[in-house]
Amino acid sequence: MSQPEREEERDEAELTAARQKVYDVFNLLGIPYEATLHPPIFSAADEVRKDIKIDALICKNLFLRNKDKSRYYLFTLPLDKRADLVALQAALGETRLSFGGADALWEHLHIRPGSVSLLNIIGAADKPSLHFLVDIEVLKVPRIGVHPNDNGATIVFDPKHLTQIFEHYSAEFVFIEI
Repeated sequence: MSQPEREEERDEAELTAARQKVYDVFNLLGIPYEATLHPPIFSAADEVRKDIKIDALICKNLFLRNKDKSRYYLFTLPLDKRADLVALQAALGETRLSFGGADALWEHLHIRPGSVSLLNIIGAADKPSLHFLVDIEVLKVPRIGVHPNDNGATIVFDPKHLTQIFEHYSAEFVFIEI
């Protein structure tokens, strides 16, 4: 087996383990869910996602940081909603928000670009500078879909369980209206 094949195999094993960790937490907390495997989706604009049919509000997730990199935010909102970062930074009392890079993504969430999700709390609970923000509109639907720490899958569940998940990890979170 060549080095690239071993890398690909290891990556798939890591992704499977990351997904399973999420499923295990949902089972532990008694949260019903449905999981769908699909080709990797790397962004909200990815053409691949148009061929995937999931009966839920699909969310996009933005990994943001403040100007001096002292606070990081994971902002979850409906896929079709525009992220108003100016209004968000005003609501948070920040002077400027920008996207966190791949190194910070790994350091704070233990994931690679493309797999950002509010479920990254599962594996990132030891990061006190990480704050989870969820657009209030996400709570107004019966089912949401997000990546389970892997952009090759979507997990669908009732958003009423978000508080339960965040509290299980003693995470700092806010439901926010922007």
